[in-house]
Amino acid sequence: MREVRALLLLTLKGPPADLPKSLVGVQQILLPRPAAADDASSGESPAVAQLRSSNLDFVLTFVDRPHSPQFLAAARYGVWQFQFGDWTRYRGGPAGFWEVYDGESVSGALLTRVLPSRDTVIILRDGYVRTAALSYTANRNNLLARVTRWPAQVCVDIRHGATARFSQNAVRGAARVRNLPTRRELFTCRCRIGARAVAVAWRSLFRHDQWNVGVVEQPVAAFLNPQKRAPVRWLPATKRAELRADPFGMLRDGRLTILCEHFSYHDHRGFIVAIESMSDPHSVRVAIGPVPAVHMSYPFLLEADERMLCIPETSAAQEISLYASERFPDRWTKVATLVTGVAIVDATLFHHGGHWWLAGSEDAAFGANCELHLWYAQSITGPWCAHPGNPVKVDIRSTRPAGAPFVQDGVLYRPAQDCSRTYGARVIINRVLTLTPSDFREEAFVAVDPERAGPYPNGLHTLSQAGNVTLIDGKRFIFVPAEFRRVLLKKLASAFKRSRQRAT
Repeated sequence: MREVRALLLLTLKGPPADLPKSLVGVQQILLPRPAAADDASSGESPAVAQLRSSNLDFVLTFVDRPHSPQFLAAARYGVWQFQFGDWTRYRGGPAGFWEVYDGESVSGALLTRVLPSRDTVIILRDGYVRTAALSYTANRNNLLARVTRWPAQVCVDIRHGATARFSQNAVRGAARVRNLPTRRELFTCRCRIGARAVAVAWRSLFRHDQWNVGVVEQPVAAFLNPQKRAPVRWLPATKRAELRADPFGMLRDGRLTILCEHFSYHDHRGFIVAIESMSDPHSVRVAIGPVPAVHMSYPFLLEADERMLCIPETSAAQEISLYASERFPDRWTKVATLVTGVAIVDATLFHHGGHWWLAGSEDAAFGANCELHLWYAQSITGPWCAHPGNPVKVDIRSTRPAGAPFVQDGVLYRPAQDCSRTYGARVIINRVLTLTPSDFREEAFVAVDPERAGPYPNGLHTLSQAGNVTLIDGKRFIFVPAEFRRVLLKKLASAFKRSRQRAT
């Protein structure tokens, strides 16, 4: 692995910039203004010649202007630039504004290699987050928090020899270039945000999620062709203030046992239960998880090393821990802590390409559901190494795990949640193109939607095979009086606090 050379400050013509202490001693090259020596017709300028002689790997530019071919070729891997929007429907700045203005569910950003034509780029990194529809500032900050680390991550890729993206096909922008909003557009945006805030408040009071577990008499690979999906057999509905979700199961001696999350709106905490009969879904609380207890969900089950193993989600404890069955299905013992110090949701364990892999999404402000993190190990108990590209993917539409990856016809597929419009709206099955300790790439293959005519038409976020059947969950919107009271009291307390602050 060689050193990546890129630490160099470029400024427009003018006096040398005052540098912070961390950048004292960094070389500065003064570039002329667009009309001068950077013009292609005038040949290579002295500044570009000096730049070429610095033997850099890349140049990161924040100047939105045409550049000469000589400047674009001065560094080994070219000139990089951040772009905002997906270039399909949105292109240009301000970052994240027009998606909020239009009420778009997803906002995007790109790190690109600049090409001579300003309408074409090579995409080095891309990311898509759920639009913060009630605040342009929050939406912009969310995007900027994702993109700032991308140049460093591409440098890591270069050091590990993962440079295929530099030779991929260029993308031509199909969207018109947006400019700064006018005063009228700013006023319109504020009015739209106000209307959305009222709608969001109404939904939080009167429309609440209720999930339930179902069984489909097909293996999970059948969902690669959703048109041939078998009907769902649902468990009887829970009480209004309760829900079941995240089912995983094991088929033993012809008998299906399901582990899933059981959640109550009364205390807003989930725990793991075991269900051993679809017709009489009496559940037994499972003894598993850290002490003191935290919210638990997504009890990922697998059989390995002749043991029944489980990884429940315990993100509030900031750990991913492995438990072995002491008495299946209701008593488990912790055998290893795989990862600590990070809040990861829906940790999913699988074996591929000679390594054990952990995949999960980081549970962080504005980041939940959109970032995919990977770890790998030779042994299931570790030691586990973080993937150098973490987060290897940023996409609210197809990142957060939604069940165990599976292989069909020699291809690895990874189910993931689409949370772009609502939490757990549907499952996207991704086709994994590359998975190694230095590289990761996947593409969306097929969408699995909830049954629109069924009893749970508003969401689906788990596909989990157990024997020859697949366990799923489904969501519907209902009114839960306990949640109405909790949300109302919270809003009243917040309003009272704001009034006290204004009074003082």
